[in-house]
Amino acid sequence: MSTIFRILIAALILLPTAASAIADDWRVVKATDQVKYTVDRTNWLDLRAGESVPNRAWVSTGPRGRVQLARGVESITFQPNTLAAIATNESAAMKTQIYQQVGSLDLEIEKRSQPHTAVQTPYLAAVVKGTIFHVTVGKAKASVSVDRGLVEVTGFASGQRSNVAPGQSATVDNKAGMTVGGRLSKPEIMSVAPSVAQIPAVGTTTLAGDTDEAAETKNSSSATSNSTSSGTSSDNDDSANTGSNGNNGNGNGNSGGNGNGNSGGNSGGNGNGNGHSNDSGNNGNGNGGGNGNGNSGKGDNNGGGNGNGNSGDHGKGKDK
Repeated sequence: MSTIFRILIAALILLPTAASAIADDWRVVKATDQVKYTVDRTNWLDLRAGESVPNRAWVSTGPRGRVQLARGVESITFQPNTLAAIATNESAAMKTQIYQQVGSLDLEIEKRSQPHTAVQTPYLAAVVKGTIFHVTVGKAKASVSVDRGLVEVTGFASGQRSNVAPGQSATVDNKAGMTVGGRLSKPEIMSVAPSVAQIPAVGTTTLAGDTDEAAETKNSSSATSNSTSSGTSSDNDDSANTGSNGNNGNGNGNSGGNGNGNSGGNSGGNGNGNGHSNDSGNNGNGNGGGNGNGNSGKGDNNGGGNGNGNSGDHGKGKDK
């Protein structure tokens, strides 16, 4: 699975974990091997034909993955390299919200008297009454094209809106705003108040409008979340930040000895060594030929023969 998904799942803390399946589930009509879903953003399960997709579960397709979901007369097809979730709330005015992080969806939505389905992307929202349309989300933009019906497309950051009819399209770029096109005519673009997306863009862990505390929580979640090949991220950092080349701070260095310094990310660990000579004082400066091992956080760094504990007051060790 693409590295993109390794970044995304930990950042998606906006949707609650999957609730119990509602009466009218989305079911898998057909699926390839590279289709998985998760209800907890950690454990991924294969999704096969005939199975039901839990409400609010995230569905991911690989480079050769495709899956078609159906609910009554409605259908949603996930193209390769797509990550999206479907949330249904029968008591809400907008009963179905589709959260599309990246990739391409082909949708056929039942026609009703009032809009009942919306697609949320990092750059735009598409609200429909009933139509056949397509939504594609990339790293910096999203687009909507319509085959049948009418789709209201709203660009969040640019504060632009357009009603896209059959044969027409609208694209919202993160920097350039909304552009429209059509085989016979282009839809009109209207100005609306800018708004904030409900899901982050690819490679982004925070959203505009997040508080510092929320951003810190998201980043922490991103650093500790694990998933399978459909969205795996690891929090093990194999590089040390401090404590290399012996110890900086209060070090007892012994010539010919081994100096070990433990630091939680800040230089200044306490080094203890046993060798052929001992220095006196807590702030001694023993310059020996030992190996300084500095353990910082989760990374390990070996000093490689320079076990020098240099303290602030440069006390001298006494050889025996």
